[in-house]
Formats: sequence, structure tokens, C-alpha cells
Amino acid sequence: MISPPFARAAIVGATGATGIALAAELAGAGIGVRAIARRAEALARLFPSAAVEKTPADARDADALARAIAGCDLVVDCIGLPAHAMHEHAITARALAAAVKGTGARLLQVSSFWAYLPLRRPDLDESHPREGGNAYIAARRAAEDILQAAGAAIVNLPDFFGPHVAASALQNPLADAARGKAMNWIGPKSLAREHIFVPDAMRLVAALARRPEAYGERWIFPGAGPLTGAEAAAIASRHLGRAVKLRTAGLGLMRVVSLFNRAAREFLPMVPHYLQPIRYDAAKLARLIGPPQTTPYEKAIPATLDWLKAHAPS
Repeated sequence: MISPPFARAAIVGATGATGIALAAELAGAGIGVRAIARRAEALARLFPSAAVEKTPADARDADALARAIAGCDLVVDCIGLPAHAMHEHAITARALAAAVKGTGARLLQVSSFWAYLPLRRPDLDESHPREGGNAYIAARRAAEDILQAAGAAIVNLPDFFGPHVAASALQNPLADAARGKAMNWIGPKSLAREHIFVPDAMRLVAALARRPEAYGERWIFPGAGPLTGAEAAAIASRHLGRAVKLRTAGLGLMRVVSLFNRAAREFLPMVPHYLQPIRYDAAKLARLIGPPQTTPYEKAIPATLDWLKAHAPS
């Protein structure tokens, strides 16, 4: 294993699923972790161990961030914003770039594949165009460009699922199944897309962060292979011991649902992109850290269902 070129990592946006999983990965490797987020109560609840430093700070405030990351030699942007606040990604990116400037700390951003939309081809690698698209896509792209210009490594994840994930194209249907309901699936049941289990994603982030060659570059991460809605429902059915129904929704139905559901309304601009198959070409990543290993859906989906059931609202 490559020895980490850092001793203490600051995770900004630490209370989201990626931040929680990355903190566990780094702490397990003996690296000091400082969790940074806006709400002190969320930090205390999600990081009960005294081994993890907890520092409240507003990621839109460069001065507050500079104080929060002081003494850290790796800073990871795990900020995930809701649709109505997507424009703030560029604001937080500027604040992070300013806070890190002159400190000598490495900077890494955990982003999504959205910056590469609209898809020109189903196999996505780092050479894919990054142009066009709606305001959500432009916001992600702008933040990545700001941080890459500041020397950051940019990680582009597939849709992820697993513990603490609030919402995603796979997490939402699995949450339906865990509640005993039909799985609501975007697109036809035969549509194959790739997803990554969030602990796998953060294990790979930790491995990438150890490599000095990673910084200033973009990195496409792999999913666990193509997965259709029918396959996801079959895995859920086997694990839950009952038939899990699959309810599919195209653009027309999503438009109707959006009239009554704010989350669906905010996601509606992205629906056309989720009606296309997508595969992730992680050859560049493999050349640097070796072939990425991911948990098969047959194991990761049951683990996610168990977590969802254990954390269901009372």
C-alpha cells in the first residue's frame, strides 16, 4: 500500500453519506479526521467517537473554512446540496479554493457524473465532452472547474447507494422496498445503469488521495456493473423473502407526479438523462491504483435494505 502523504484530513460536508463513509475509511487507516459541517448537533450525532474532531463551519465562508481546516494536509469536499441550492456549489468551491490557498494542503472533490451530461455516448470516460445541459449540470461543472484550477483531484461518481444516502436513483426504490412498497423505478425495467455502493466509493477515494499524481486531474469512478430495475427488484425480493413489485415511470408520469411532489418537481429536469443507459470507463483510475474492486449488487443491495429497515422512521 502507498503510504498516505497526509496525516490529518478535513472532510467538508462530512454529515452526508460520502463524508460519513470517508471518515470511517480514513479513521480506520489511522489517519486523523476532522469532520466539518454547518450544524454542530448533526456532527455530534453522526460522529460520536472522540477520535473524530468535530468542527462546525459554513462552507460558504472562506475565513471560517480556513480556520476549520487549519493543520490539515488533506481537504476533501463532500458537499452535497439539494436541487434548490445547487447554485451554491460554485460558492462553496470558491470558498474552499481560497481557504486552502497557501496552506500546502491537498484538495480533493467528490462530485457526480452530472458534469458530463448530456451523454454523447453510453461509455463515460474523462475524455467525454463537458458542455451543454441544464442549470443543475452547469452548477456541478462550475464547481469542479474552480477546484481543479486550484489543484484539486476531481472524483466523478456514478449514482451511489448505501448507508446514510438520502436519495438516489437506486436508493429511493430500495427505500420503497424496505417499507414494504413497490419499487418506483425511473425508465423501463430493462434499462441498465451503473451504481456504486458508497463504502466502496470512499475506499477508492481514500486510495486515490494517497497518490500525488491524482491531483489536478479528473477521475471517473466505476459502478458495480450494469443493473436493471428488474434485477434490482429480484435481489430485493430474495433478500426480503417476498415478491417486491416494480413500478416504472417515464417522463410523462414523472411530469404528473411532479405536480404534487416537490422532490419529483426538482428532479424533473434530470429525468431525460436517467432514461439513457450509462457505463463508466474507469481505465484511467485502474492505471493509477489498480483494478477497482466493488461490492456486487447481490451483497450491497441486501446491506442497504438492512440499513434502511434498521433506520426507518418510528
